[in-house]
Amino acid sequence: MSFEIHLEDGERLIANLSFIAGKRGSLNLAISDRAIYLPRRKFFAVSDPDYCERVPLNRALQATVRKLNPYPLWTLALVMVLAGSLTTVLMMLPILRGEEGNVSGYPPAIVVVGLVIPFVARRRYGLTISIEDDPFSWKPPLFVDSASRKAVGSFLDRVIEACRKAGITVRDERVDSASRVEGVVRSNSYPTAELYSEATKTKGIRRLCYHCGVALKVNRWEDWNGFLSKCPHCGQLHGKSWNAYRTVLASLFLNAFSFFLTMRLKRAFLFFVAFALLLAGLSVALERGLLSGASELVLLSVALLGPFAINSVLLLRHETALKSASAVSHQLTE
Repeated sequence: MSFEIHLEDGERLIANLSFIAGKRGSLNLAISDRAIYLPRRKFFAVSDPDYCERVPLNRALQATVRKLNPYPLWTLALVMVLAGSLTTVLMMLPILRGEEGNVSGYPPAIVVVGLVIPFVARRRYGLTISIEDDPFSWKPPLFVDSASRKAVGSFLDRVIEACRKAGITVRDERVDSASRVEGVVRSNSYPTAELYSEATKTKGIRRLCYHCGVALKVNRWEDWNGFLSKCPHCGQLHGKSWNAYRTVLASLFLNAFSFFLTMRLKRAFLFFVAFALLLAGLSVALERGLLSGASELVLLSVALLGPFAINSVLLLRHETALKSASAVSHQLTE
């Protein structure tokens, strides 16, 4: 059944709001000067279990934008990272010893998903409308890209604004937080690009900003890797989307050398030296039998999967800054 609103005589509609993100993540609700219209689902229904419930305003006690508990997702992420890492190491050990073995992409994929979950779960907010007999709660889907997370915040802002106009007591836990949940990657963490000029003979190639079209001077190596930089004209981030398949393969097979594909040269060199020293020390310790079986497994996991884990986080951060949402929309009618 579609979300149908039937107003009474003389009833004025304040807001008709929609958040569209798939079947489970979508939400439709409406607020008038007399009631709140909420989507409900029957426990037992022969055909269509969904219906629209009209809740008079005198039964609505409070509307709250509340911070969702991240600990269950963090626990799941930890289990996935540990299980995926252990399985990946056990899968790669026979190959490193020169023996035959089967290679599967599922264990590393589990590690990647486990690394992504904490970033997606942090500063995630939902909606709760306290009603006398049956409270209403909504949790938005787990979004990775910044535009979708920003759209969630905008949608919640509109709900709170409409509730205030209807005279409902509201509480916004985002106001008490140090930063509003926008999911936006801070552009200050990226270097500012230089404007391109034909008069200068400095090294670099000409690239047009994806947002404002102004000519930028970009280093060839950074342009090839698609590293992000801030446009000095519009302040937006300029760069290319990374190939996740290439990044994962490079992390697994090139190990510390893969840092040069995901980091700028100075930082990549520092990480490369750190992991090279770790691998050298681990090789000496293994030859002399200085480590126990458990210690060997732990250090091998760090040495082999460390670049993979670090590059996965960098990949997520990079793509989050670039991608936009296409499955989210909201509507406000007054």
